[in-house]
Amino acid sequence: ARGIPSHQMSQTGYFGTSEVQTVLGLCHVIDNPLQDIPLAAVMRSMFFNFTDAQLAKIRLVGQAAFFYDHVTAYAMKGDDPLLREKCSSFLQRFETYRKMARHLSVHDLLDEILRESGYLNLVRALPAGERRLANVEMLLQHAAGFERMSYQGLFSFIRYMEQLQKYEVDYGEADVTGEHENVVRIMSIHKSKGLEFPIV
Repeated sequence: ARGIPSHQMSQTGYFGTSEVQTVLGLCHVIDNPLQDIPLAAVMRSMFFNFTDAQLAKIRLVGQAAFFYDHVTAYAMKGDDPLLREKCSSFLQRFETYRKMARHLSVHDLLDEILRESGYLNLVRALPAGERRLANVEMLLQHAAGFERMSYQGLFSFIRYMEQLQKYEVDYGEADVTGEHENVVRIMSIHKSKGLEFPIV
């Protein structure tokens, strides 16, 4: 509340961070765009910046079963020219990502998307940006580690990450503070054993 920097070593919460959820959601819809909730979440995210009102307007076009089909319909016959152009641009970028997924490794695909979209800079600009950036970079490391186990493909990577979440194999958020950073450290008595601080 007073703007004093603090640090807490986290052993949980990695999969719950918005920046990681957004990238995993993008993986889901690149693999299969006919998933309404992940698609709407990705469109609303920093990747594409659709507003709630715009998503609602898109949803009202046509009688399609899937939200992706509504986006396609709006790009062709929507009544708002700016939103129609935004939908067309989204579909073009999205189709590019899907084509890339066919021939790139998961790590290379994510790395290319994150850099091309400017997502890493956007994440860094948020509060606690360095930690958020480290969380996304940790996801890239997990993608590389996944492929070192001789697994391949976006679908398999998604299932792998889902299994980690299901069985609560949580990595904890990335640690970005060094030993001598000028911050208030929040820790349990157990964690502080053997350490010395001038003020506790």
